Amino acid sequence: MKKVCPVCKTEYGGGEVFCPVDAARLVTPSQMGQPPSENDDPLVGQSFDKYEVIRRIGEGGMGLVFEAQHTVIEKQVAMKVLREDFSKRPEVVERFRQEAKSASRIGHQNIVDISDFGTTPLGQSYFVMEFLEGEDLANVLAREGTVSMERSLHIVIQCCKALGAAHAKGIVHRDMKPENIFLTTRGGDPEFVKIVDFGIAKMSDIETPGEPGRKLTKTGMIFGTPEYMSPEQAAGKPLDHRVDVYALGVILFELATGRVPFVGDSFMGILTQHMFEEPPTLREVNPQVKISSELELVISRALAKDPAARYQTMKDLEDALVEAGQGRLTQATLHGYGEPVKARPRPLRMVDPTSATDELPAAKGGRGGLIAALVALLVVGGAGAAWWFTQKGEASTVAQVEPETPEPIDSPPTEPDGEGDETDESGEPEEGPEVGAEPPTHVPVTIETRPGEGAEVTVDGHPELACDSTPCTIDAPVGEPLIFNARLGRSTGSLELEPSEATTVQIALVPQRTRGRRGGGMTTTTGTMTTTMRSGDLKIPSIFQ
Repeated sequence: MKKVCPVCKTEYGGGEVFCPVDAARLVTPSQMGQPPSENDDPLVGQSFDKYEVIRRIGEGGMGLVFEAQHTVIEKQVAMKVLREDFSKRPEVVERFRQEAKSASRIGHQNIVDISDFGTTPLGQSYFVMEFLEGEDLANVLAREGTVSMERSLHIVIQCCKALGAAHAKGIVHRDMKPENIFLTTRGGDPEFVKIVDFGIAKMSDIETPGEPGRKLTKTGMIFGTPEYMSPEQAAGKPLDHRVDVYALGVILFELATGRVPFVGDSFMGILTQHMFEEPPTLREVNPQVKISSELELVISRALAKDPAARYQTMKDLEDALVEAGQGRLTQATLHGYGEPVKARPRPLRMVDPTSATDELPAAKGGRGGLIAALVALLVVGGAGAAWWFTQKGEASTVAQVEPETPEPIDSPPTEPDGEGDETDESGEPEEGPEVGAEPPTHVPVTIETRPGEGAEVTVDGHPELACDSTPCTIDAPVGEPLIFNARLGRSTGSLELEPSEATTVQIALVPQRTRGRRGGGMTTTTGTMTTTMRSGDLKIPSIFQ
């Protein structure tokens, strides 16, 4: 299928998605304002098998799409006709037939409905599907560049539902990309998703081991669009439904930044990046990206090299997207390493009386809160034990000030009327726990990082609040907006928080790239790929070793 670069006007016919010269998304001639010539379509105006072909409305990698009408019930339909050169290849005809079979078997509202299959008078295979008015997601990206977080979630969550239904029927799409996500109006929703083009879908009952003649693919064959291929798909390895999870991760990345994670000058150059290179951060590709840290982490997990590290089902990905849209620090935040980590009970810490008024009121839960309540009760009641405990603490403090004349810890108080509590021997007011103390000026904030522990943490504008290894606890000032930064190797993350009480937070660590994508790394030329590696540049995931 011929496509054109809207920037340099270069034409491509090899299945490219982006122009290798200026990285612009390629469009069809009709999208460039060049409507398809109906004179070149001998099917236009013909009637056969109860259908009348009206006009050509689009084209795909395997066939042309026409508007048609059922001659009996006068229903408007769309007809996809296999290209004439492909119609002479039995394996392509069978795959085209499989597309009709795959989509019709699923029966989901977000997947285009296919109702008939046949052969034209010219010997070309065709199938009939519902007529859709609207545009595909690739058109939206070509026109707008990026899509807002809210719209992206609305669109991709619908894709999750549709692909989840397909996976439940043993069908994997394997070629998810914006061109195959059609947006139409349905029930007041102007961006109702219809997934199309199951042309290379994998059906479990066809591609499971069996008669050799029934298998449409073989181990090592590569199908799909390179920019959206999973690492295992790029390597020609056995694959399952998790390739669709990876593809949706790429689509989310592109919706946020306006570009796919990996681009290159050749098919193999792009596949190599999918297999061996970590994706760039969203802000590295587009510094103006507007996306939450929760959604960025969801994308990062969906793009994991190892299928086992991704979301394992479309329902898992859907739930994570919903949580990310709500800003919830649960599954969407933890990068998928087990269940959400609960805040561990804070251990008791030894403090002197001067800091007790700052620490104890903040401990609202667990063992610390119980001790604070008990101390307050004893002070108010004036119980002898509480009075003795206070004097003991005072004696200990005075002993630290003047160690040469310590007062015995177990000696009875010399001023039971409490007058001696006003000042110490230096004449300064003595602080101690009291009822109705002022709110704390600092509260403990426990920092955890995912994935991995041992990250260094710094706080913007507060060098004294740094810690060397997570998990760690920082005494943060109350009511002041703080930006916590974490770094572990090449992975970094940040979180803004205004502490008001003792809390535990988790910072998502996202790998950072330390060198440009071009120069110093991989250089590719048409037909030949030359690779220059530096120490530590190329790490081979375990699944490819």
